[in-house]
Amino acid sequence: MFEIVDLGLPRKKFLLGIAIVVGLMSAGILGFEFLSGNHTFRPGYTVAGITSILCCFLLYKSRYKEAVYLSSFLFAVALGLGVVYGPGVKNAAVWFPVLVFFQLYFFNRKMAVFAMFYCLGLIFWKTGFSIGLTGNEIYTDSIVSLCVLTLFAVLIGANIDKLILDKDVLLRELSHRVRNNMQVILEMVSFLKDSEDSMETRNVLQILERRIMALASVHTVSQDAEHIQSVSIGEVIENYLNRIVSKYKALPNLDPIAKHYQLDVKEANLLLLVLGEIVSATSESVTNHVEDLKISFRNPTVKTLELQVEGASLVEGDWSRFSRDLLSHSGGVLKVDPSGTGKVSASFVTLKR
Repeated sequence: MFEIVDLGLPRKKFLLGIAIVVGLMSAGILGFEFLSGNHTFRPGYTVAGITSILCCFLLYKSRYKEAVYLSSFLFAVALGLGVVYGPGVKNAAVWFPVLVFFQLYFFNRKMAVFAMFYCLGLIFWKTGFSIGLTGNEIYTDSIVSLCVLTLFAVLIGANIDKLILDKDVLLRELSHRVRNNMQVILEMVSFLKDSEDSMETRNVLQILERRIMALASVHTVSQDAEHIQSVSIGEVIENYLNRIVSKYKALPNLDPIAKHYQLDVKEANLLLLVLGEIVSATSESVTNHVEDLKISFRNPTVKTLELQVEGASLVEGDWSRFSRDLLSHSGGVLKVDPSGTGKVSASFVTLKR
């Protein structure tokens, strides 16, 4: 019931925007009423302003779930204080539908219904169950409209969940077929490579095989991922490296923090293709060793992801030309440190979250 939904939508950005708007609105209302001499006690807006500050801080620290739980709880507290100590339940009742939709968007339908009963409890507690009497008609209308709105919200949420589920089923089936087709292609390329006498042709087929493996690894991991459209960098890289460097003593070192990055399938394909070229060039070098490589990631900007590989003193060649051309289609660049420190970096623009 209290599980936070995550459907690949940019909810973190939306929550940050909501927190900023609510913070500015709360500060503006409190400041305007103070300057105008209207010293009305506004506990709800006071709590809302504090909540926005705490929420922005948690989001800055990449603690999205904590920010959602805190915002949900303090939002309910702010409404309760507004009803009990504010200028009137009529003003606070305007925010009841907002609480319902907040719970529906960031949690689930059960939380939306729970929020509805919470709001109804506040109304009944404030009015002393005197609904229907003369002068309380607005409370009756508020209760009916809140119940109908919650019903519509639950139905809309159910329909959206059904559409998302159908889409995920179709995407998984498509990914499954793509993976099977790639496996067939890999077997054909492997057969041609083993039956070819020309060393030059065998080398070309080996390069083709390695690049198809990169794409196949992404689709293999995405099949078991929670969301078919995004994959974990750590799982994808480990799956791919186990395929192409199994003949070496050890795998390259992957930064533990980097394992938690989530990428779109298209971005993961691009990353693995470039990484495969770097690892292959390292294995063909006499002075470099695959097990000495250190793989890490960083975000120079919000929309840019940079792959960094250290421990290999590589020179420009076919691998760098292919990688640079590949990255150029996504607005990325490849940098090879000419000083001999053994650092290669590839950055590209990520898709909008």
